[in-house]
Amino acid sequence: MGIVLWYVIKKRSINHLYINEGSYLMEEIEEEKLQIMGKWYEEFKEREIKPEDLGKLIRPGSRIFIGSGCSEPEILTKQLVKKKWRFTDCELIHFLTLSDNNFFDEKNPSLFRHQALFIGPKLRDAVNEGKVDYVPISLSDIPRLFKERRIHVDIALLQVSPPDRFGFCSLGINVDINRTIIEVAKIIIVQINPKMPRTMGDSFVHIKKFNYFVYHNSPIIEFKYPPIDARSDKIGRYIARIIENGSTLQFGIGSIPNAVLKYLGKKKNLAIYSEVLSDSAVDLIESSVVNCSKNQFPHVMTSFVMGSRKLYDFVHENPFIEFRPTEFINNIFNIAQNTKQVSINSALSVSLTGQVNSDSVGTQFYSGIGGQADFTRGAALSKRGKPIICLPSTTSDGTKSRIVATLEPGAGVVIPRGDVHYVVTEYGIAFLHGKSIRDRVLQMIGIAHPKFRQFLLQKAKEMHYVYEDQMLPTTQDGIVIIYPEKYEYWYTTKNKGKIFFRPIKPTDERLLQELYYELSDDDRVLRFFAPRQVFPHKETQPKVVVDYETTFVLVGIVGDEEIAKMIAAGSYYLDHNTNLAEIAFTVHEDWRRQGLTRFMVMKLIDIAQEKGISGFIGEILSNNEPMIHIIKTLPYKVEFHNYGDSFEFSFKFSDVVKKEK
Repeated sequence: MGIVLWYVIKKRSINHLYINEGSYLMEEIEEEKLQIMGKWYEEFKEREIKPEDLGKLIRPGSRIFIGSGCSEPEILTKQLVKKKWRFTDCELIHFLTLSDNNFFDEKNPSLFRHQALFIGPKLRDAVNEGKVDYVPISLSDIPRLFKERRIHVDIALLQVSPPDRFGFCSLGINVDINRTIIEVAKIIIVQINPKMPRTMGDSFVHIKKFNYFVYHNSPIIEFKYPPIDARSDKIGRYIARIIENGSTLQFGIGSIPNAVLKYLGKKKNLAIYSEVLSDSAVDLIESSVVNCSKNQFPHVMTSFVMGSRKLYDFVHENPFIEFRPTEFINNIFNIAQNTKQVSINSALSVSLTGQVNSDSVGTQFYSGIGGQADFTRGAALSKRGKPIICLPSTTSDGTKSRIVATLEPGAGVVIPRGDVHYVVTEYGIAFLHGKSIRDRVLQMIGIAHPKFRQFLLQKAKEMHYVYEDQMLPTTQDGIVIIYPEKYEYWYTTKNKGKIFFRPIKPTDERLLQELYYELSDDDRVLRFFAPRQVFPHKETQPKVVVDYETTFVLVGIVGDEEIAKMIAAGSYYLDHNTNLAEIAFTVHEDWRRQGLTRFMVMKLIDIAQEKGISGFIGEILSNNEPMIHIIKTLPYKVEFHNYGDSFEFSFKFSDVVKKEK
């Protein structure tokens, strides 16, 4: 009886129809395979199996490792869920699974057990229902777990590229812990897939290392990142502010890291050293924003990629993208070698003192530790490194604050408070490292959603974290006021670089006190009309807790969040009876004769006019000649009243006059 086979070879665009007896037909097929696959197939063809042969190789009680992320060999893993197999007490081990395969048995969990080293969306419910085991562990520790045989692997199911002419396959888009698994697994079964990219670096494995293979041409799993919503976009813009030229970037999985990359187009000489690479990085690399010219490593360093086919094509045979195993990429000492290493990772909640929870919602596990702790510590050790934790201020429905007084029972502390540097929400940036509990609490309340700030402040008072009389900026009705970001400015001085001017914040109390304490006795007389010696909390707090309407304080800051110093302050205070606001200014001695006071005066005039204020009044000592000159040269009709030792001045914004220069 004859056998009919319609055998299609895509690359040759020819259809071959064979009508022959079985033995002759198989010889023809072998010849065709040899032409397609090359000489390696002739040497190793006895190792080829069919997917369904997997059932003959797996024994009861076996531990099976599945290739991670988008490199899961689906042609093999689909066999694991077929009902005809009975893999009694077998255990599946993986780092991150993204396929739709349901690896656990609903009715009889003893037939098949899943052990996850990280929790993806496909397994989240199963973990919390007790159907899947979860191992909380840092990514950097996972390779040692296998190498020391604390978890042994009987069978590994991986996906690789076809061998080159020397017999070397590439691990493709996932080198990560797959490289380690090849060293420790007793039996290695691979899907050889022509669609798997050949990636550079430590990704090559000779075909002789594999016990069995299935040759199957199929699409690689693609991962679609969640869209960038308005909150993520704003968080991304804040984080982009922190990133300096010449920085090295690591980013986790999610919409916020992708939002950050969107705002880095004007940065220069960036590098990437990150466990995962996403589509968003491609544009930065192609535009040479990422060129690795200032970094320890001259290439983009990663261990796996997750994204679209476009990303996979980009990394294919790209010598600028170097793949290394997890034990290299996540080694904190390798991370620390990078210049200005910036780690960007998401959290589920952060306490007022800086405890970071990123793996669970109460007692319900959500994700895992992953490489977050590794890169947070590595970035902290890097010269001028910046570990950043980011999160929206509330849950998606807005009903719960994700900045919390204390972590809820069961929540895991992935990053302890002592290791936390930056925390960013859509309401701003909090820098916590080296700060006191009181400073941390005020910083965290400042980036919480406004509707939860009073509650958080009350909780902080109950725990004696802050002053009993600590205040927040509120309206007369008690509604918390949002920091007015639109009044932020950059000012270029004559010869001292740029100064960042912004509205004052409640967290600036100590900075303002330091500005006052650094004034000379003569300067204090000019500013306060008396040689004041002390500036206690009760007197300073009202100057930093303002409503940004009837009272406004503009301050000049040099340095970044880590070493910020206030070098100037200008303020107005409205008199409701006259609708005129009294103004006052202070500039640090080292920053005078740079035009700072005139700049602050003009900005406060713009702000006051926007608020409907009619004009300014003030008092100046007669010997304060620089301030008198500034007021006299304003483009307004200024009235002066001489009181001997001082002048009182006033002007209305409506009385514009042309002054001679």
